[in-house]
Amino acid sequence: MDRALKKIARRDGEVVLIDGTLISTQRRTRTANRPDYSGKHHRHGLHVLALTDDKGRLIWISAARRDHILAHLRAAGLGALADLGYLGLDDNQEPS
Repeated sequence: MDRALKKIARRDGEVVLIDGTLISTQRRTRTANRPDYSGKHHRHGLHVLALTDDKGRLIWISAARRDHILAHLRAAGLGALADLGYLGLDDNQEPS
């Protein structure tokens, strides 16, 4: 991902488009249960993110959860356009 983001930045890109989806899973038991629960969707699942350039070409698709995407964007000097599910997101949070 870092290589792709730096390539966009070198081409005078300023932003990427970011969106995600929840892939439903079965409920886990005990302490592992809560991190995979989506309050927004009211079900368990794994959140997957996708980044595209400003023309909609796929740059990167995440492994499920905990990507720290903002740190990678900052390192490349890029911003992101996203829907309201990402409003107020920082590196310690997951998208809703």
